[in-house]
Amino acid sequence: MITVKDVYNQLNELADVKLAEKWDNVGLMLGDNKSNVSKVLVCLDVTTKVVKEAIDNNVDLIVSHHPLIFKPLKSLDFTDDFKSNIIRDLIINDISVISFHTNLDSAKLGLNDHLAKLLDLNNISVLFEHNLDKEAGLGRIGQLSSPLSINEFVDYIKERFLLDNVSAVIGNEKDISSVALLGGSGADFLYSLPDVDIYLTGDVGYHAALDAMEMKKNIIDIGHFTEHLVKDLLVDYLTKLGVDVIKSSVEKSPFKIL
Repeated sequence: MITVKDVYNQLNELADVKLAEKWDNVGLMLGDNKSNVSKVLVCLDVTTKVVKEAIDNNVDLIVSHHPLIFKPLKSLDFTDDFKSNIIRDLIINDISVISFHTNLDSAKLGLNDHLAKLLDLNNISVLFEHNLDKEAGLGRIGQLSSPLSINEFVDYIKERFLLDNVSAVIGNEKDISSVALLGGSGADFLYSLPDVDIYLTGDVGYHAALDAMEMKKNIIDIGHFTEHLVKDLLVDYLTKLGVDVIKSSVEKSPFKIL
């Protein structure tokens, strides 16, 4: 039988926990390493809906990208605290949780590499090298096979990343050839970018957008939820263990365009 520890070890070969940022919380969030695993659910976030989905599908283990437990828990209040109730339901139903976050972002064949390959970028390299591994690090940079106008490029990434809409900061009108990307919240890296035609990331705030305009840089906010695309990578990787792996189908971006 496959155990929780076996799944953890398999994931650690893909994305060593040593690659995680110091502020992050990764690894086994909840459960017993010796528990048997027949079915795994992969998701972006461990939400109430995702836990119900796991229970309904008789899942033994949830593998999430974002940590189930990030901020320290001071208490477990089952009256009206959603996080406490998520943890309670996981324990009652004997569902373990493993979360691989910034280590999966940085890994050589991790999330950012996956996103770059979805765009069919050429000459892919690490945007910000990790001090433990030059082949790993946050973000990726690469080249399009042929230049695209801004409008053409927006249509292209919407198709490749399955996006209905994006927000863009157009600092210049040059055609796009070189692309930098960093899944999740990467606006703070704007100021240390190499010379590229466009930068793709999420959670771009007003001040970063204003600064980008001043610096004549192009940014497209692809949203934090774009990281859900990592589920395909996790399914492919974990299926090699011989367990049943399913993708969460209940996750949606919390934002609506009204």
